[in-house]
Amino acid sequence: MNSSFPLYFETQHPEVVAAITSPQVVAGTTAALGAALAWYLLTTNNSQIKKIRGWPIVGQWSFFTKRHDFVMEGFHRTPSEPMFGFNILQHNVVAVRGEEARKSFFDRRDLSFTEGYRLLFGGSPEVKDVVEEYTQKDDQAQLSSFIRRLSSLLCMDRLAALTPLFMSDLERNMTKWGPSGKFDPFEDIYSIVFQLTIRAASCREISDSVENCKRMEKLYWLVEKGSTPTSLLLPWLPSTSRKLKTEATTELYNWFDDIIKARQAENRREEDALQDLLDMGDSTADVIQFVLGTLFAGIVNTGLMSAWIFIFLDQEPQWKAKVVAEIKSLLDKYAPVSRGYFSAAERLSEIPPEAWEGEMPVLEVCLRETIRLIVSGALLRRVIKGDLDVAGKKIPNGSFLVYLAGETHSNPDIYPEPARHVSHSQDKSQYHAFLGWGVGRHPCLGRRFAQYEIKSICAMFLSQYDYEIVNSKGVRPDPSTTVPDRNNLYQARPKDETFYIKYAKRQQSL
Repeated sequence: MNSSFPLYFETQHPEVVAAITSPQVVAGTTAALGAALAWYLLTTNNSQIKKIRGWPIVGQWSFFTKRHDFVMEGFHRTPSEPMFGFNILQHNVVAVRGEEARKSFFDRRDLSFTEGYRLLFGGSPEVKDVVEEYTQKDDQAQLSSFIRRLSSLLCMDRLAALTPLFMSDLERNMTKWGPSGKFDPFEDIYSIVFQLTIRAASCREISDSVENCKRMEKLYWLVEKGSTPTSLLLPWLPSTSRKLKTEATTELYNWFDDIIKARQAENRREEDALQDLLDMGDSTADVIQFVLGTLFAGIVNTGLMSAWIFIFLDQEPQWKAKVVAEIKSLLDKYAPVSRGYFSAAERLSEIPPEAWEGEMPVLEVCLRETIRLIVSGALLRRVIKGDLDVAGKKIPNGSFLVYLAGETHSNPDIYPEPARHVSHSQDKSQYHAFLGWGVGRHPCLGRRFAQYEIKSICAMFLSQYDYEIVNSKGVRPDPSTTVPDRNNLYQARPKDETFYIKYAKRQQSL
């Protein structure tokens, strides 16, 4: 790894460069260049946090441009320390690691989840950027409201009612591929996840139309691309990226607002999530904020895992065969071919939600391992109720905390073969040794639905197609090349190459 990495400054952000290159700043920077660009351990006092200094004013911009590598390099530079500190603008940030840090990071009540992500992550659209008078609830009120509504939307009965529509969406999308060919899973599978998530958490006016789903997908990526370091940290600074994000958010808001107004004007009801939220008495702004937040939270990780699991299964033929056998067993039990179903969607719809959740242990293990290998990014919190003591160090109130999931998921002390899919052993004595579905005070509220989505995609595809993974040259890639770009905050796609699913229709469905 390049030892100079933490001092590297991305120059592809002209707005920021312009803001910090006034004569006064340049003069100060020149005078302090030797000191400002070096790594400093501020003190040898073991009770204090070793701190890494970056650029004047800006701080460690690399935390945004190459976040994973920056944190890993920081710990490489402080090998005996459980944490190190740095600055982003005027904000104090502390990266922590180890089992004791996990206990504090995930279990303490005086750390704010929403405050941590609001500044250092961004991503999802905010209604307040469109509706000036919109007032957000405090953290606890937001969380309570979100849990209550999401639990209602993703309950078992509702999933059962949606299953035929999900399966029809899946079959309709896959039929377009034809009997054989290849596709990029990070494009095509992502699009399927978009439609299923819109179906579950949005409205039929969009989910029933492939064209509308594509439009939603396009707006989604515009919002994601607008979440640059500049737009997050310097929101007052005019920038093209922030303008694009605001325009996309405005279009999304107006789109949903028009749908709601049309229903009200026509006195029309639909059986979907949007209607359920309206029936709860929420304001239009609150309904739209919930829908947008849920869509963006659900699509990012579910889309990634749905794509990556096919890549990793192809690298483990014995596990791939076990998954196929498990799907066939489930179909034979709940929807035997002898009943004469007209379509794969009709047949898969016969499998009850309880079976998707409790009778697919092999696929669940493979999904868990896919998550472990892919989820390696920075998890975030903020200290909000006084100074925090962790591992004998005092972290000041107001500080942001960073915990790198890969520090756990790739830890050879926990997983003896951390780079291998379906690792055969794990030290289960370690506290919070798997972080993929959230742990402690913030478990993943959408876990049930996300698992259902991924399992149903796998079941529909594997019951109808054989496949293998190939690279751009049409040959099977070496497993060492199928690794995610861990520095991409929103899309942990393959790092240096595009991989394809090369498929052929089975002569006989499972």
